[in-house]
Amino acid sequence: MKKNLTILFLLSTFIGFGQSLAPYQKQISIDKVNVDSWAAAIERGTEDDVKSAFSDYVSKNYKLKTKRNGKHALIVPEANISQITTRRGDLHAQFSNDTGRPEMAVAFMLGYDIYLNTKDNPQEMEGLKEFFANFLMDYYKGFYEKQIREKEKVLKDLRGQISDNEKKIKSLQKDIESNQKKLAKESDQLKKTEIENKNVAARRQIDALNEMNANLNKQVSNYENDIAQIKVQIANIGK
Repeated sequence: MKKNLTILFLLSTFIGFGQSLAPYQKQISIDKVNVDSWAAAIERGTEDDVKSAFSDYVSKNYKLKTKRNGKHALIVPEANISQITTRRGDLHAQFSNDTGRPEMAVAFMLGYDIYLNTKDNPQEMEGLKEFFANFLMDYYKGFYEKQIREKEKVLKDLRGQISDNEKKIKSLQKDIESNQKKLAKESDQLKKTEIENKNVAARRQIDALNEMNANLNKQVSNYENDIAQIKVQIANIGK
């Protein structure tokens, strides 16, 4: 019963959508200074999911560390990211719900009130945009791959339950066959009735196991369809 509840809890209908990896321009406030940034709505996961993924991304790809900068922001101090600029500066990531859905914005500060902007640093801002789009692609890919792993674990459990039930069915069928042979040789009516009752109980158990496997197979099919759709979403990220 506990396994079935877990399965029902994990099973979900996958709703497809296309993640936009085209960040849009937005002004954000950093230390009371309005700066240019690139922003994007976060379509999947929580703010904490994205923060964790961003920290992992800059660590894995640039050997840099992030620090918390208030409740809804991260900073990569003294970042040297050639994809953005040859200059060293602080990479900021801010999170908000201004549009009614989670949003992330990134900006690059060169000093207290000096920052990359589209007017004076168009090429470097394009680099920042590309950096952000690459992170978003990595984030969504990782998010969906985690979903696949979780669903594959449940699939393994479902298939294991089906296999166990099939073994039980075969064992019960052998018991019935053995009992039928005993019936043919048995002359005592009381013993015959006992054997027949055992077969009735075994057949009922087989019916119950077959019904359970029919339901489990439907769940397997649902999970397989979910995984197939998620793989399509991974292939279409950014398209």
